[in-house]
Amino acid sequence: MAGKQKPGDVDPPDEEVELDVPAPSCMPSENAPVVAVIDDDPAIRAMLVKALGGTYTIYEAADGEQALAMLGMIPVPDAIVCDVMMPRLDGLALVKTLRKDQALRHVPVLLLTAKDGPLDVVSGINVGARHYITKPFKVANVVAKVAAMVKGGKG
Repeated sequence: MAGKQKPGDVDPPDEEVELDVPAPSCMPSENAPVVAVIDDDPAIRAMLVKALGGTYTIYEAADGEQALAMLGMIPVPDAIVCDVMMPRLDGLALVKTLRKDQALRHVPVLLLTAKDGPLDVVSGINVGARHYITKPFKVANVVAKVAAMVKGGKG
């Protein structure tokens, strides 16, 4: 029976499948700068969305793989706030990948992490992060760094 499907086999779609473009978590105005918030901890994401959402259009992702998919479908962000330790694709690997992407290579990135050793900070900056803040952090510090990144432009 050559025509019988085996478990795991998938028929190719008859028509092109459209991916849903993610909706922003917050959008204070049409012209608000875009910030991507990437963290596997929903409480931290919610806290950052609350702190940044009055000023910026916020898109969220729970890990690096989800972020890469999202970043391919949304407007190029003016800044990215990203956790380092996440499942599937961590923040350092995400930043390395972004730096190879022509459209995203100049987007400034703020890394958040519990890793606070001197070599950890150096690793984060060496992969291309603009800022590195250790957890626990003060929300006001993150807001100020994001504002500086957005004001300073890409790069």
